[in-house]
Amino acid sequence: MAPGVLALAAAVAVLAAPPAQKIPRITHAEAPRPAPLALAGGEDVVALCARLTPPERLRPSGDRVDQGERLGAHAAAREEAIVGRYALTVPGAQLAFSPYDGPEHTLSVAEPAAFTLEGGRGMPGTDAAKVKREPAVIRIWAAEDRALPVDLDAAGARRILAAQRTGRLMLRLVFDLPDDATCGTDVRGRHFTLAIEPVEWTWLDGDAVLARGGVGRDRPALSVAQGAEPVVDVGEPIAGPSEARRAVLAHRAELLACYQGALQHDPGLDGLVVIDLGPRVEVAGDSTGSAELTGCVQRSLAPLAAAARSTVPIRFELAAPGTSARAIAIPAAGAAEPETKGVGE
Repeated sequence: MAPGVLALAAAVAVLAAPPAQKIPRITHAEAPRPAPLALAGGEDVVALCARLTPPERLRPSGDRVDQGERLGAHAAAREEAIVGRYALTVPGAQLAFSPYDGPEHTLSVAEPAAFTLEGGRGMPGTDAAKVKREPAVIRIWAAEDRALPVDLDAAGARRILAAQRTGRLMLRLVFDLPDDATCGTDVRGRHFTLAIEPVEWTWLDGDAVLARGGVGRDRPALSVAQGAEPVVDVGEPIAGPSEARRAVLAHRAELLACYQGALQHDPGLDGLVVIDLGPRVEVAGDSTGSAELTGCVQRSLAPLAAAARSTVPIRFELAAPGTSARAIAIPAAGAAEPETKGVGE
């Protein structure tokens, strides 16, 4: 796992500490990983495959200088694509489940988890790119966590299977790519195969979260439609002076409003947003995948742009009805906050 991902995981662990404990100060070596790039479907995956093409397979046009510049630019774009993180939502009907493991309370898909998408006109520069009536076919399979296991009771497993039978089941995948990632393709550039490394997976029935796996396995399977309550928690700075937390807490009411607005579009949204304060307010890391939320957070904290350089984690989560009182007591802007205590102490 990349150091940036470890830093983000450490920040999540800090915010997940029991409310009776003071949140400890942590440090990090580099910024947490950026938010995953949302892929809308097959056409976006084809575009990703184009970026992953090894430079030696390309035949750029132009003279030798032009060719060298284009190959260099492509190599840089390919490296950026490989280290990126992606999010993709697909219908769950394609995936076959293995028998439910009663003793372990685990539901898994038959290995390897794989599904097929259609979209686009094939790889640019190929015959398929010119044949609009023949969309590209992309097969994506999990090279790690190949069974996408989720922990839940038998009743929860039955809800997933029922949603699949009625065609409502969806799978949201957040994934990385192997270090040597490339897309296998046929000579016409119409059929692709892409191996992925799942990081987090969520089974959905409409807006309702049925189960989570991977790094999100401990996140609650609740949504505001089911009565969950939004919680905003601000952790001790990952870097910079401890006063930065107090400065962010002064804007917690606005942050809660940001979260409530984002929940109107994604009732199951939660995660961690890490903010860099300094000359500008910037998002250093995000596990929510919501551009709406992160943009609103930046605007809400814009008055802190002149603050001392610091990095502050903000956790947005959904709590079971009646259990979030510890985080709902939002102070007015500028109000004093109890000295160095976690929310609810």
